[in-house]
Amino acid sequence: MKAAGRDRKGSAGSGRAPVTRTENAAMGYLPAVISVPLGPTTAFIVRDRSVLLVDTGNPGDETAILAAMRKAGIRPDEVSLILVTHGHPDHCGSADALRELTAAPVAVHEADAALMRLGFDGLRFSTGIIGRLTGFAGGRRAVPGSGGVEPDIVIRGIADLAPFGVRGRIVPTPGHTSGSVSVLVAGGTAIVGDLLSALFPGGRPRLPLRTQDPAAARRSLRTLLAFGPERVCAAHGGPWSGAEVSRRFGNGR
Repeated sequence: MKAAGRDRKGSAGSGRAPVTRTENAAMGYLPAVISVPLGPTTAFIVRDRSVLLVDTGNPGDETAILAAMRKAGIRPDEVSLILVTHGHPDHCGSADALRELTAAPVAVHEADAALMRLGFDGLRFSTGIIGRLTGFAGGRRAVPGSGGVEPDIVIRGIADLAPFGVRGRIVPTPGHTSGSVSVLVAGGTAIVGDLLSALFPGGRPRLPLRTQDPAAARRSLRTLLAFGPERVCAAHGGPWSGAEVSRRFGNGR
């Protein structure tokens, strides 16, 4: 990961100490992964030596995310990194607000950094049946000035989260967008953003209806499955067992 944009305390290589609980690397527990339902989407809190926030929902969802943190006994200053899995507004919409509230840097893959800067302004939704099925009005475009986020850190490849006090890694998984990433958390949980979704609660894993490059998404899933995740969490549906995802997308399918 490389720091970009503003010089903030949470940026890679800065003086902020990401470890808030203990410096002992040989901890006797696994990181906790807490899902935060936000209506049509989901954010995730990964609690380890420090706290990683994966995705931030739509604008205004910071209130629900902070409430989930309080319920789990997590202070805002324990968040060491805010990771956006891809640049769509329902994943980065509250990133600016949460950055201000936590003082944690915001990270995104370089291929989606420009998309995240545009926010709602730059995202035109499908006018066809796919757009209607995914709940977006055909051709809708938000008013200027809504939702754009400037990242503090850009990701260019696999990145270790240890400098941020979390046992895990960020893995590029393009397909839904060119800059989509997933998080592999120690203990076997994969958080995949919109790499997978379900058509209805409890539904089987599938590629989202709006996938930029389905072939790339399937390659990304095979890459992810090679790490052997036991549980796969997505923003829209799931979680699923790694075995179920492997049955659907493994072996070159």
